[in-house]
Amino acid sequence: MTLARTLALATLWLALGIQHGITAEPARLTAGYSTNTAGQSVLWIAKDAGLFDKNALGVNLVFIQSAFLMTQALIAGDLPIAAMGGGGAVASNLAGSDLVIIASLAKSPNLNYLVTRKDIARPEQLKGKRLGVARLGGASDATLRLALKKIGLDADKDVTILQIGLSPARIRAIESGAIDGTILTVEERAAAGTAAVNVLLDLKKLGLEVLSNDIVAPRKFLREREDTARAFVKALVDGIHFYKINKARALDIMTRYMRGAERRTVEAGYDFNAEVYQRKPYPSREGVRLALEELAPKNPKAASAKPDQFIDDRFVRELDKSGYIDTLYRN
Repeated sequence: MTLARTLALATLWLALGIQHGITAEPARLTAGYSTNTAGQSVLWIAKDAGLFDKNALGVNLVFIQSAFLMTQALIAGDLPIAAMGGGGAVASNLAGSDLVIIASLAKSPNLNYLVTRKDIARPEQLKGKRLGVARLGGASDATLRLALKKIGLDADKDVTILQIGLSPARIRAIESGAIDGTILTVEERAAAGTAAVNVLLDLKKLGLEVLSNDIVAPRKFLREREDTARAFVKALVDGIHFYKINKARALDIMTRYMRGAERRTVEAGYDFNAEVYQRKPYPSREGVRLALEELAPKNPKAASAKPDQFIDDRFVRELDKSGYIDTLYRN
């Protein structure tokens, strides 16, 4: 980075810091993440590359696999901020919570492949079949339902969706004949190997925009610790930039968090996310709209709700309008 560019970035953020009262004293914060696959790995990068520290944050990351448990922790105030599928925030907000989405790391599905037994070669062959998800009501369930709708199938009438658990259990269930298909991330597909399953659909090609890698927080936290939330979003923006331009370092950090995954698996996840991570991580309004559409048959409030009531994008907008993000990527 040139001296001029460094000074420009420092000036931009100093202006924001003066305006909003940010101090050099680290603010302690616990942040949750809901998957140990690559989709939310920018949090690991921000932590281990010192980008939270750079933004005067002392962040403790905690892994909570269940979207339901993550949502409950946020509602109870046990956790102030989390990376998770934003569908849980939408549903809980409709039920009266104050959870909102403040950023979306990506708008493409993290769960990108619908895989099946080898003898299933066409989408219409899914009728009457059993499909597995990690947890009913979780991100895999929501993404699978949207994908089925996109190809003209009704998730409640045309297939049976079963809660199986993590991807290794779902792959084994396909191989044993217990289920006929499931939905996987890019790295889960790489780990499964070419012989294990048939890739029926690449969801990225369907043009789906879903809530899968979103930053969720209660409005109460945003009111009471606004500067901390602001610094957290800036650290994520810095992390996305670092992620995109420092592949080797990112892979090293990801390998530690992904608990012994093979390097080729980690790299498959990195390559996918380096492409789909948003430089300007605005919350996905289309993703919220689709989530509401999915909830509407069972919750009348969803039919009349507007995406903006589930979103607070002020911190991304500040960084965007200040020119900070554009300056990061300027040659």
